[in-house]
Amino acid sequence: MLTKKVVASMERALWRFPAESRALGVGRSTIALAQASIMIFTPASYLFVPVGADETRIDCSTSAQAVSLYCLADSADRQLLNLLVLASLLVVASGILPRYTTVLHFWTSLSIGQSISLPDGGDAVAQVVTFFLILACANDKRTWHWQKPDDREGKGSVRQGIAWAGWWGVRLQVAYIYLNSAVAKLPVDQWAEGSATYYVARMENFGAGGLFADLFRWATSITLIALLSAWGTILGESLIAFLLLRRGSRQALAAAVSTCLHLLIILQLGIVSFGFIMVGAVICAASRGIDAHAPRWRDALARARGSAPGGHPAAPADPEPAGRTDAVKIGA
Repeated sequence: MLTKKVVASMERALWRFPAESRALGVGRSTIALAQASIMIFTPASYLFVPVGADETRIDCSTSAQAVSLYCLADSADRQLLNLLVLASLLVVASGILPRYTTVLHFWTSLSIGQSISLPDGGDAVAQVVTFFLILACANDKRTWHWQKPDDREGKGSVRQGIAWAGWWGVRLQVAYIYLNSAVAKLPVDQWAEGSATYYVARMENFGAGGLFADLFRWATSITLIALLSAWGTILGESLIAFLLLRRGSRQALAAAVSTCLHLLIILQLGIVSFGFIMVGAVICAASRGIDAHAPRWRDALARARGSAPGGHPAAPADPEPAGRTDAVKIGA
C-alpha cells in the first residue's frame, strides 16, 4: 500500500514538473556569462601559470582532464583556445537549443575547471551543476530557452523523468554546497567569535579591494558590524540551503538571499565570476518556485505601475464618460 502511494506521488510530481523553464534559462545564462567574464578579462598567461616547481603544463593524466579542449588541442595556442571557449559560452548564454547546448556547456565547464592552473570554487560548482543541467533540460524542446514554455508535450515520456531527476540533482547539490559551507565555518574560531570578516577584509592578496575597500575595512573595524557580517554569512548560507528544499515562493526567496549575499561579497572582495556562478546555480535550483510565482509578481508590478503615487489609480489625461459596462470593470 505504501509503495503504491509513493509511486502515485512520484507520478503526480513528474506530471506537474515544468520541463521547460525560463527561470532555468536565466540561471544557465548567468553561469555561462560569469564563466565568459573569465575568458574576456583574463589572458591565457594568467590562467596557465607554473604552480610550485611545475612548468606551465596542463595535466591531462585523468579521463576528465583528457577530454578537455586544452588537452585535446594541446599544441594549439592557448589564447586561441580561450576564444573558442568564450564563443561556446556565449552560444550557451544566448539560450539557443537548450537540450543540446547543455552538453556544450558541461564540456566547456570541464575544460575550464580541469585545465586552468588555479581554479576556484565557482569553477568546481559549474562543472557539477552543468552536468545535472544536461539531465534537467532533456525534455526541453524549445528553440530558445527564452520562449514561452509549452508543458503539454512529453509529460509521460522517459525524458520527462530524466529532466525531473536532473533538476532534483541541481537542487540537492546546491543546497548541500551552501549547508556544507555554513557548517564548515562553525568550528573555526574566527567565524565563531565573529571576527572573520575583519581579517578577510585585511588579507594582502584576498582582502577588500576596489572602490569600497576603505569602506569595508572601516565597517569591519566596528565590532557589531563585523559580528553581524560573520554570523550573517553563516545564517544566510544556512537559510539558502533550507529554502531550496522547500516549495513555491520559498525557493524564489533562496535566489533573492543568494543574490544579496554574493553581491555584497563581490563589492567587498571582487570575486565576480564566482559570485555570479553561485547566483546562477541557485536560480537553476529554485527555477520551479520562480516560474510558479513569476506571473503573480508580474501582475503585482503591472498594478503598481498603473497606480499614481500614494496607491491611488492615476486618472486618464483626457477622461471620457464611462458606460455601464466600463463602470463595472472599473469597480471590479
